[in-house]
Amino acid sequence: MLKGLNDNKSGIGTKIEVFAGANRQKFEIAGSSGYLGQNSTEITVGLGQEKQADVVRMLWPTGIVQDEVEVPADHQQAYTEIDRRGSSCPTLFVWDGRRFHLVSDLLGAGVVGHWVGRGQRNIARPTEYVKVDRNMIREKDGKLSFRLMEPMEEVVYLDRVRLLAVDHASDVDVYPNEYFASNPPYPTFKVIGSRNATPPAGAWDEHGHNVLPDLLAHRYFGDFDLLPFKGFTKPHSLELDLGEPYRGGPLRLLMHGEIEYFTATGMYAADQAGIQATAPYVEAMDAKGKWVRVIDDMGFPAGLPRMTVADLSGKLLPGTQHIRISTNLQIYWDNILIDRTPQDVSVRLAPLSLRSADLHFHGYPRQIEDQPPGNVKYVYEEVSSTGPYARQAGTYTRYGDVRELLADFDDRLVVFGSGEEVALEFDPTSLPTLPKGWVRDYFFLANGYEKDMDFYAAEGNTVDPVPFRAMQTYPYPGKSFPLDDEHLNYFLIYNTRHVSGNEPRGYRYEYQTPK
Repeated sequence: MLKGLNDNKSGIGTKIEVFAGANRQKFEIAGSSGYLGQNSTEITVGLGQEKQADVVRMLWPTGIVQDEVEVPADHQQAYTEIDRRGSSCPTLFVWDGRRFHLVSDLLGAGVVGHWVGRGQRNIARPTEYVKVDRNMIREKDGKLSFRLMEPMEEVVYLDRVRLLAVDHASDVDVYPNEYFASNPPYPTFKVIGSRNATPPAGAWDEHGHNVLPDLLAHRYFGDFDLLPFKGFTKPHSLELDLGEPYRGGPLRLLMHGEIEYFTATGMYAADQAGIQATAPYVEAMDAKGKWVRVIDDMGFPAGLPRMTVADLSGKLLPGTQHIRISTNLQIYWDNILIDRTPQDVSVRLAPLSLRSADLHFHGYPRQIEDQPPGNVKYVYEEVSSTGPYARQAGTYTRYGDVRELLADFDDRLVVFGSGEEVALEFDPTSLPTLPKGWVRDYFFLANGYEKDMDFYAAEGNTVDPVPFRAMQTYPYPGKSFPLDDEHLNYFLIYNTRHVSGNEPRGYRYEYQTPK
């Protein structure tokens, strides 16, 4: 008997494999069948002369793989779905002089086939810039070394990577213009230069609690009620005092936070309950003390902790001093700054040459579930060669040199999956000398897509169909991946590694600590 945790309570749709000695049996928990008919949610397994099942493997509808070992045959078994993350955006690590340090995850907005409404799928944004702070990056053998990996259960379609040096005066902070927008238009690339940004004069949550001390201490807060649908909450808000009335001109919120992502299954279940996701929207208090909506979709952090930019310039009526941000998504903030810097600060961008890119299997770095929920950390060097993750069936990019594929945004994708990574080396030797009083940060750009194995993800169990820039929606009925000579040769030369998804392997962590 099965009991779902993040899936339906009866485990309907779960695929089960039972291994006992030389025998292997497969089952699936089926739903209703026929008028007033219902299949049993219990299964009976014959083991012959075997005294136990060596492994009972369950693939839950949300993509969770669960192994139970050495299961005795002489009594009924009941299993509750394990509580673990099935999917994660590809994660970026950088060499900091001692080890590979987690920068953030990437391409959360590049997910394809995500269920967002009845008859609707999301529109992927296959572009993201992430800031790499100058204090976390050091040369390794004369190169700047990165690792871009998939630590969980998604297939990644990586099209291009770039590293930009961002030179600026030491009294200026720089950020990419980034946030997760639910729908187009998506943010365009530009460098946000900030000088003397200040905290808000006041901050209160939906209960009227003063949360300014939390923001000043870089401490996450979120006294909101969670719903049973992953990533959803009861409506909650954050009121901010901007410190002075708005008089026109530049005004931005520099907001550092993270999100516990909603899943396709969570969105489907919420929809069944009559609840839709509400992207963070901004209201301004008018002269009569009433709240007036000024921005419908402010955006939110696209995954693990990062800075997002909300541009309020020209959006507020003169005299506005109080704004309110509301949503029903599980978003947490730990720092917010008010920035009024005119965008005439001097910034110099210089791309670095990608010297090498090597695709290979790395394994599963140790996960640390920090607070608040969704704030996952990884220890890159403590790695397991096995983990509780399935693989999408299909054709992946062969291991080895893939630098040619990552040079341009051209639909020649490096396709890789669970536990695999691309090792990237950038050459800093051609960078210009810094002017006196200037410093250098970096922006890492990734173009690409990702797809998880959620039950409600389109084509979630296979690598195909392969996404491409002009597809608009995924899947893409009536369209096809470009198959000119260049792309056909790409498939024949690079995408030659076939994975069935059923290869014999372990599904438990066995971490190895480096000596």
